[in-house]
Amino acid sequence: MDSKKTGGFIAALRKEKGYTQATLAEILSVSNRTVSKWENGDGYPDITILPDIAEALDVSVDELLAGEKAVREVVADFKITEIKNKDNLLNFFKICYVIALFFGVFAALLGTFYEIYCIWAFKILFYNHWEIMFSAISLVAEIAAGLIFTIGVTRLEISYEKSELVHIAGKKGLLLSVVLILFPFAFTARVIDFFIGAAPTPYIMAALIIAVIIAVKIAYEKIK
Repeated sequence: MDSKKTGGFIAALRKEKGYTQATLAEILSVSNRTVSKWENGDGYPDITILPDIAEALDVSVDELLAGEKAVREVVADFKITEIKNKDNLLNFFKICYVIALFFGVFAALLGTFYEIYCIWAFKILFYNHWEIMFSAISLVAEIAAGLIFTIGVTRLEISYEKSELVHIAGKKGLLLSVVLILFPFAFTARVIDFFIGAAPTPYIMAALIIAVIIAVKIAYEKIK
């Protein structure tokens, strides 16, 4: 035990607390001269009073004996703060994902079903104002879904590594992409039906769907 180091540590802790030597002496029921001797390294506190000194200065007895604060506590506090920050970012991402998925499903239901209905009911593209309005709303909802999901992923990049990002957001992004592609598929079928005719439309759409399924499968295997 280094009396000089411990004395300097006691003096530094006392000053951090805003205590005078007299104040600390009063708390510990010792004389001012005794505290002064400790801090100058001219004497060492009796082992029986070490717990009282440690309690008064908010340190452990081991730290008092070592003459310094344990590094592990600082590291532990940092890790706790980091975990809390990561949890907050993860919760923010989950909220963004739910909102994005809601917009995506909304666009898929509104735009896809109406475009399929138009393929069956109308031969002229944008035959009525409802098709224009529903297509515009669906497009805005899809753009909003993509932006919100991107914001959530961008926030995760603050504290998460790339591999962690892929693990957290990969499958969710894949599912969202599948939902978001439904309306463009239906609209593409509508355009093909208008310009080429109904006959080849099912075959072209089937080919596109197969291509998307293959792409999704490849992407899923990479992020598993």
